[in-house]
Amino acid sequence: MAKVLVYNDLFTTKTILTKEFIVSGEKPYTLFFSKILSNPTLFDNITLLIEHSIKTSLVEFDKICATSISSIPYATNVATSFEKGILYITDEGNDKTDKDNIKNLTIEGGMNIDDKVLLIETIAGNDFHLNNIIQKITKYGGNVVGTVIVLNLCEGEYVNLVSQNEKIITVLNVYDIFNYLENNNKIDLFYCERVKFFCEKVTKLNIKKLLEDKKDILVEEIKKEITQEVTQEVSQEVTQEVTQEVTQEVKVEEVTQEVTAEEVKQIFVTQ
Repeated sequence: MAKVLVYNDLFTTKTILTKEFIVSGEKPYTLFFSKILSNPTLFDNITLLIEHSIKTSLVEFDKICATSISSIPYATNVATSFEKGILYITDEGNDKTDKDNIKNLTIEGGMNIDDKVLLIETIAGNDFHLNNIIQKITKYGGNVVGTVIVLNLCEGEYVNLVSQNEKIITVLNVYDIFNYLENNNKIDLFYCERVKFFCEKVTKLNIKKLLEDKKDILVEEIKKEITQEVTQEVSQEVTQEVTQEVTQEVKVEEVTQEVTAEEVKQIFVTQ
């Protein structure tokens, strides 16, 4: 029931709207997620959904970490409800397009070694923002036990995190929202189907890209293995050749020494 109320409020408050006309490849909807903070009832209901999702996931954590400014209000409510500490990330120009780049990311709030940290983000983008934060926390001794995504837009980072076996707790999904609005005649079928088709298309494209990236990584690994094998074989061949040459030289020297010794003997005998 709580999700139904949230779906309705997202629509009636015009937090999420469909577009009349779109350019090819453009999102067929508009999202004003920050408007939720101006609607106490909607904000409280979403917070309750987050808390319920965390409880049902059975994840254990010491601190909750807001990964962006927009997620701080939700992280604060959840931390208060669970009586846990709160952290937040400050981003001073991190390159989100560069995977595992932890530069210009700062963990604020006082994280201890071996703290179990639960991340919370409002919307996952199509970059490596959350991945980089996970790497940062891990490097400084924390353990990321899960990531709460308040609204999944079927973007790339969600797919990337799932592929890395990260624990993802999705509270709302844009596909489900429009599916509900369509089934309850809130929005015309044409607009809803267009959004749902877009979500499916983006998800498939991201999965395809992920598979291609993994294929490239696999090719590079195979190249390295082949290079190492070839290097080892060449090294062994060179070692054998050098060993043979040295052995021959040693034998020649021994023969020379024997001949010289024999000549000396003959000289003494002659004398």
